Amino acid sequence: MAFKKSDINSEKVREFDSFLEAQSVFEDRNSDSSHKLNAIEYIVEHQEIYYVLEMLSKLFKENIIDENKYIDCAFIGFKVKPKRQKDFEEMFKMLKSDNAYLRNAVITFLQEYGTDAKEFILRLMEDKDKDIRIFAINILGDVKYEDSVEMLRHFIVQENDINALMTAVDYFGEIGNSSDIELLQAIKQDKKDNAYVEFGIDMAISRIKG
Repeated sequence: MAFKKSDINSEKVREFDSFLEAQSVFEDRNSDSSHKLNAIEYIVEHQEIYYVLEMLSKLFKENIIDENKYIDCAFIGFKVKPKRQKDFEEMFKMLKSDNAYLRNAVITFLQEYGTDAKEFILRLMEDKDKDIRIFAINILGDVKYEDSVEMLRHFIVQENDINALMTAVDYFGEIGNSSDIELLQAIKQDKKDNAYVEFGIDMAISRIKG
């Protein structure tokens, strides 16, 4: 069952005098789960997204918190907050986090709110880390902007890593059109000694053709 805001606490949400008081409760190992959830909800309401992400990452790394429901609670609150460049920059850092649940929460968030994150996704597509580039292509393939195909075209003509390249090629099979076949065939010719590329591109072309 999906985590909902109503799941946080059936009792009246505790009032805090400041976010520092809420943060103190949230960081206290002896605070019970209910109070921690109230605290993270208050913190999200009163702090920027990047601040909350930094805090969650730090507390999980230090084993002060260890339950994923706090991540769920935070991301529910993020949905109604304005998203600023610094927030997306912090999400970029979270994609490299050792915390797999936090990484996946960021990916899902970007997939659902990709319009606001378009510039950020373009930056990810140019990252030096091939795994981050693959993350970016997966997000792009799911959000499906009007110019997603054009962004993929630009990507595959300059991508050298085979796994990242083929991730993009696979999405051409979903959102590409007949005008992309010539480009895909050119990539296939350029990588003609790679059976994996040949097979993947043939599959994408077949799907485009229907």
